[in-house]
Amino acid sequence: MFLKNRSESEELRVMKVLNSRMDLAEKEKQYYLNLQKGFEGEVIFDGYLKRIVIQSLILNDLLLEQNHSHYQIDSLMISQRLSFLFEVKNFEGEYYFEGNKFKTINGNEVKNPLLQLDRNVSLLRQFFNSFGIKIPIEPYLVFVNPDFTLYQTPLNSRIILPTNLNRFIQKMNKQMSALNQQHVGLSEKILASHITKSPFSKVPHYEYSQLRKGVFCQACGTGIAEYHSLILTCPKCGKPVNTNSALVRSIEEYQVLYPSEKLSTNTIYEWTGDLFPKRTIRQTLKENLIISGYGQWSYYE
Repeated sequence: MFLKNRSESEELRVMKVLNSRMDLAEKEKQYYLNLQKGFEGEVIFDGYLKRIVIQSLILNDLLLEQNHSHYQIDSLMISQRLSFLFEVKNFEGEYYFEGNKFKTINGNEVKNPLLQLDRNVSLLRQFFNSFGIKIPIEPYLVFVNPDFTLYQTPLNSRIILPTNLNRFIQKMNKQMSALNQQHVGLSEKILASHITKSPFSKVPHYEYSQLRKGVFCQACGTGIAEYHSLILTCPKCGKPVNTNSALVRSIEEYQVLYPSEKLSTNTIYEWTGDLFPKRTIRQTLKENLIISGYGQWSYYE
């Protein structure tokens, strides 16, 4: 049972909009792509967790703090006798372990995910102890990408490779698990401790004047210049999109970047590069938001 579902982080949603509306520096672009790829890998793993049939409570995308140290948990599954901590990676290519070092096949050292997993286990155990909870933690490092290959796997390490995922789920489903109110109470404590605003954000500074205005193809990023009442078509790749859906998405993009700003017809008209008729924008805002004020001073929230 999923108690906390996964959704795109605020940081990823902001970076996705900025990627289409400004020229990101190379490091910023790579950071965005890593966020996106990481999220896609976690969604893949969610698909496997949905096949768990034993009684369990699953909490995704947790950000917790223990002794002034923040830590992120991709997935936490609480069963009768154990809590399973999953660190999910969507790496592709060939990697190997060399002692405590984790390297690409070319010898480039990257951050060792096992060390990250050990840190999370230690902090989560301290969190449990602070509430007098003695349930053991069983950690796993999960690689979900079928194009990932690992050499020299450390002995006794809890690593799940893409080829082992189905077998792992089958093994989990053979366990006996009956939950009670204590398990529910533990999950409620965890959810209450979840932090919504990440201190790790690397979103670059942006100003409205520097952002590209218009509607952009989700497939290739090209600006759409020609308006049609039913369907908009990308002039480069030819991908069609429902006109109303494109307008709603554009409104949502503005809200992602400026969540506290008041929306008006003129604001969205400018934001979308004057592509949509104002009457269409006004109607869409009325259908999706609450109007406040009157006449030229009206706005939506």
